[in-house]
Amino acid sequence: MQQDTEQQTVFGIPMNVGLPIFFTAITCMTLLVLTGLVSSPLILFLIAFFIIYPYRQRSFFAKRLLQLNWGLFILWMLMDLNSAVLPFVFSFILAFLLDPIINAMERLKFKRWLASMIMLGIIGGILGTVAVFVFPSAYAQLDQVTKEVSRFVVQTTKYVESRQFYSMLQSFGIPKETVKQLVQEQLMPKAETLFSSVMDALFALLTNISLIAAQVLNLILIPIITFYFLKDLPALKKFLKEILEIKNPKALSTLERVSDILKIYVGWQVIAVIWIGSAASLLLSLFGIPYAIVLGVMFGLLNPIPFFGSIASMIIGIIVAIFVDPEHALNHVIAISFIVNGLHFLNAYVIEPRVLGNRVGLHPVLLLASIFIFGHFFGFIGLLIAVPTTAILMMFFREWEQTLHASVISDATVQKDKHEE
Repeated sequence: MQQDTEQQTVFGIPMNVGLPIFFTAITCMTLLVLTGLVSSPLILFLIAFFIIYPYRQRSFFAKRLLQLNWGLFILWMLMDLNSAVLPFVFSFILAFLLDPIINAMERLKFKRWLASMIMLGIIGGILGTVAVFVFPSAYAQLDQVTKEVSRFVVQTTKYVESRQFYSMLQSFGIPKETVKQLVQEQLMPKAETLFSSVMDALFALLTNISLIAAQVLNLILIPIITFYFLKDLPALKKFLKEILEIKNPKALSTLERVSDILKIYVGWQVIAVIWIGSAASLLLSLFGIPYAIVLGVMFGLLNPIPFFGSIASMIIGIIVAIFVDPEHALNHVIAISFIVNGLHFLNAYVIEPRVLGNRVGLHPVLLLASIFIFGHFFGFIGLLIAVPTTAILMMFFREWEQTLHASVISDATVQKDKHEE
């Protein structure tokens, strides 16, 4: 009788139940393939959720698998929506950064909705001033830079193809035929490729600026969405806090510390971009350096990238100075070097340590390694997120180190007590 029972079960499931489950699973998979639903991430997410959800309390592995399923689905949804969620993401980041200022205004007896409107009005006024007085000049200067680079490349190409260039090389004993072959087969194709890349990048930048300016709907939506985020942010934080305090107090503590790091770092970088861009534009203008506004804005935008931002700023500024005004190039190069390095030193070694303290401070070797690693995997965005992400990872590492140290001390104390007994 026992043998008959064993023959009627498969992996502990009775045969009369297991066979229908097996054939139903085959039917479902066939239906997914034939209807093309197997390529839909939403359907796959729902299937995985439907299967795993009942076992989330019984199995740690099932719980983690469900969390992974949720994470992948949210990531896919954000990638699929793409620019549609951009106004909401930007508005939330802006509200997240402005929240401390609104809280301070609330302590001064301002209603939160009124404080939010005043703050957005101030930001709108600043952006409007920049759009009216600074943006047209910066756009015109950027367009002029593009024309200057194009003119320089054309003149250089003509010179390389001229008899004067060949005569100069022949004076050094280089055969004319060898020079022609070298120029036509090696130098010119590479120069044309480089020129095309530079021009494409500049035209793309000009085009993107035009596209950004054309996003009138987003410009209208962002302040409205930001206002509601700012007004209701305390309620949202309270809601999340109540849930996490019950479900996972440790996750709440971690989220609060991560929030503090991001708020301080990102907020300061925004301020640094503004003050460095403004100071650089003013100083470059005082020294008579061409395209001061464009270069100053570029210096400010590159500042959040440690080390490489200042190096890239110097290289770009020096190239522009040499191309545009060769007669005064030496004076301009010296001025640009002093301005870039002076502002970088003042920001990195005087102001930033006082603002950020040790909460985001990283060892130089670790900082460089994080920049290379994140830049390799995530490109330009990786360079921007390298420092705060590494700072957050170091926070978890220090916690683990403290826990390990406490465990070692505890084990040593227990061993000592046993030995004394």
